[in-house]
Amino acid sequence: MRENKAVDVLRGAKDVFLKFGYDGASVDAIAEEARVSKATLYVHSPSKAKLFLSVIEAECDRLSEEICQPLSSRDDARAVLEELSRRMIGLVMDDDYIRLLRICLGAASVLPEAGEIYMDAGPRRATRIVAQILERLHKAKSLNVQDVQSAASQFIHLAISGVVIPRLLAVDEPVDASEHSKRAVDAFLRVYAGRNDL
Repeated sequence: MRENKAVDVLRGAKDVFLKFGYDGASVDAIAEEARVSKATLYVHSPSKAKLFLSVIEAECDRLSEEICQPLSSRDDARAVLEELSRRMIGLVMDDDYIRLLRICLGAASVLPEAGEIYMDAGPRRATRIVAQILERLHKAKSLNVQDVQSAASQFIHLAISGVVIPRLLAVDEPVDASEHSKRAVDAFLRVYAGRNDL
């Protein structure tokens, strides 16, 4: 299949899944939205389930690119972590991200692979990225982190705590990303501050 057709199919599938959810989406609607025939659609993906899993991976790839962008500072722990926290809040505030997460939660009972794909492509990948950043800060003595994986998971929870649940439940609560990030980093540094921050 030509690459642009594959892109069309993924775009059409994403639009339909985000609009109707997993159960409400139909192959006919996806083919129509993508402006391809059903035969072309099935060349790209043999089932609605496989197509949904592809959409999850593609969306998580897109969203994780933001976390991977170069940071303004390399060794100033507070500056690095506040910028990273603001990026994570930005992801949680992304409407497509929240819609996708809601759909994954709804689909997990009938398509358990959706949860695994989402965890691998989203939270687990984010934890690995943050762990690499924490390890670099530890080596620079800006942080004192012995278990970077656990610390990365804790940091992510602090960064989005109080933000993600209201978004999932469509509760309109204003979020001051800068202030929230500052408080999250304050809490993190109370545990993991390195020699340079003492």
